[in-house]
Amino acid sequence: MLDFVTDARWDELYAFFMKGTPPLIAQLLALNTVVFMLFMVRRMRGKQALRIETASLVQSLLLFANMLAIFQDNINKSLDWFL
Repeated sequence: MLDFVTDARWDELYAFFMKGTPPLIAQLLALNTVVFMLFMVRRMRGKQALRIETASLVQSLLLFANMLAIFQDNINKSLDWFL
C-alpha cells in the first residue's frame, strides 16, 4: 500500500534540493522562516488572521509552485515533445 514511498527516487529529490548557491532547501527554509516571523508579529499585534478563503488560495498557489519546481525537467521534456 505504501509502495510509492519505498519506490520513490529519493536521491533525485535530494539532488534537486541541493542545487544552487545557496542550495534550494536553504532558500526555502529561509523564506519559510521569514513568513513565519511575519505571521508571529501579526498575531502578537492582535491582527485578525487571514480569511479561510485567502489562506486556502495561498496554500494552493504554494503547492502548485512547488510541484512546478520539482517537476520542471519533466514538464520541459513534455512541452518539447508537444511543440
